[in-house]
Amino acid sequence: MVGAGVAGCALAAGLRRGGWAGSIVLWEAGRGPGGRAATRRSRHDPGWQIDHGAPLFNLLEGPEPELVAPLLAGGWIEPWREPAALLDGDGGLGPADGDPLLRGRLYRGRKGMDDLGRGLLALAAQAPAGYLDGRYGTLVRHLEARPGGGWRLADAAGTVQGEADWLVLTGTLLAHPRARQRFGWPQVPLQQASQGLGDAGLEAALASIASMEMEERTNLMLTIETAAAARWLALPFRLLGFDGPAQRRWGLRRLSIQPLADGRCAVVAHGVLAEPEDAAAITALERAVAAALAPWLGDGGTLAGVERRQLMRWGAAFPTTGGLPADAMVCSQSRVAFCGDFLTGPGFGRIEGALRSAQTLAGRLLALVLLLCLALGSPAAATAAGTSVPYRCDGDLLLATADNGAVDAPGIPNTVAGTVPGATVLLEWRGLRLQLPRTNNAGPPSYTDGIWWWSLEDPAQPRFLHRRDAIESFSCQAVPAAGPPAGGR
Repeated sequence: MVGAGVAGCALAAGLRRGGWAGSIVLWEAGRGPGGRAATRRSRHDPGWQIDHGAPLFNLLEGPEPELVAPLLAGGWIEPWREPAALLDGDGGLGPADGDPLLRGRLYRGRKGMDDLGRGLLALAAQAPAGYLDGRYGTLVRHLEARPGGGWRLADAAGTVQGEADWLVLTGTLLAHPRARQRFGWPQVPLQQASQGLGDAGLEAALASIASMEMEERTNLMLTIETAAAARWLALPFRLLGFDGPAQRRWGLRRLSIQPLADGRCAVVAHGVLAEPEDAAAITALERAVAAALAPWLGDGGTLAGVERRQLMRWGAAFPTTGGLPADAMVCSQSRVAFCGDFLTGPGFGRIEGALRSAQTLAGRLLALVLLLCLALGSPAAATAAGTSVPYRCDGDLLLATADNGAVDAPGIPNTVAGTVPGATVLLEWRGLRLQLPRTNNAGPPSYTDGIWWWSLEDPAQPRFLHRRDAIESFSCQAVPAAGPPAGGR
């Protein structure tokens, strides 16, 4: 996997928890996991840490991604309950949920936002044994398709750093034209490496990624000395969003105030536009913060008590329009896959999208592994799978295992498909294990516990329902049988 941000860490956890015990290597240019949800710390100033990218993450859709519950139980994340507000173009404060980041259920890393990535990797380490390694501090620059299948990864000097049977990109840098604009590279690495592979699916995915519009972000990080921090911490918000007119007036998107353990505080200003030179950008953003907060701080256009100023630039890393369709995330012919917040669907452009896309991709890759084992006649796979039948339900792998033994009422005559009332089906899907008893209904087998419903009027497209306040229906298709891949791999 290239990229140890939220999507990469979540994919590692999802694969491990799904039973994958093979090797997983995460390549990350940064010094640790987290990506844009990282926490910056200082070796020379132990009390200093700033969530300089995402100050929190929110979930707007339900059900929650399956990794959220174990992260909460492990103490890696916690609900975010700090005061927040939205600033309008006239300088008035309104409800915070006018900011897309502040709607729904809000969470943050317990000791910093990088606890999200670290917690996901901890979940991966708790699962069945397998090689898991994070290669930090190296930017993957070159990709090369191996003649026998798989991929070779090299750094900027062309030195081979590793090889893999499958390549997963959790960000767009190696597949989007911004690579040329940001770094001056003559070619987009994956586009160049895919030439001659003849994989129409990969070509379509790359065309979709190339059409996406990406946005730059420039964040100003201010450290406020202890004597002045009390004024900042007394403001009626810890997170301040800016609506459209306010963004145009002050050039800011969001402002985060973060108390430090030693009495200081940090302020992160997310800029909309910034000067190309760092010194000019720092000056412009600091003036914008002073102007926007003048009604509360009253510093006359300047900010008192600033002891450190730093700039963080995110080079065209945020997707704004377009997106890679979820059905294009796996290119099995070339053994390439994608996940991240640039996938279309719930959470697009936010951490929620990274979590959900990683969950979906883990299910699809595990389904491919299962089908490969079954196609090759693996005894271990047959033992593990039993009579399991794989389906794809709302994009995620579902395994249905029928048990037609130990019946309660053998005298009842409905024995279609060899079942009678008292038989059960075990459904494993999205971290759930549902054992549903056979109904007494005539016709093809159907199963329900009064909340979930599974029936096989069409075995290729079962009915899968969930009753809450209303009935929720999931689209399911049987996963077709697969022959051995080309080259015996």
